[in-house]
Amino acid sequence: MIKIRRHLQKDIPYRVKWLSNPNVNRFVGDEMGQKTNLKKEKEWFANYQKAKNKKFFTICDDSMPIGFMGLSNISKPNKNADLFIAIGEDDYHGKGIGKTAMEWIIDYGFNKLKLRKINLGVIKDNIPAVNLYKSLGFITEGKMKEEVFYKGKFHDFLSMAIFNRN
Repeated sequence: MIKIRRHLQKDIPYRVKWLSNPNVNRFVGDEMGQKTNLKKEKEWFANYQKAKNKKFFTICDDSMPIGFMGLSNISKPNKNADLFIAIGEDDYHGKGIGKTAMEWIIDYGFNKLKLRKINLGVIKDNIPAVNLYKSLGFITEGKMKEEVFYKGKFHDFLSMAIFNRN
């Protein structure tokens, strides 16, 4: 059963594993395909704990962590935030867990944080993710041509958003 909990310090080794996995990091982060290490992730977590505009969560299968997601750049005045998600364990890709987790975090953003808009960015070539986001109600607001360089070529980047109309 999928459970969502706060992202904790004990999740750091999972972050290292997942963010160093080519099946995960090819679509995650500011520099796709970059590996990480324990030192970098401990520094990241220390900074995260100080941040007031971020809420990160660990996705678990029962108690076993399998991925993470979050809202960053949370702006109370503008009532918006940026969303990201990564299913870190290869065995859990393509099983609908991303959709379940996305539904949870959209509900959290709109109902708990009272956001009006949730943004995300996605590589246009990440077809499963683009299709998932569209199925959840995200619309494409823009396309940045050749925005991201990965594996020797440039990729287009989509800016997508979902609005709380309630």
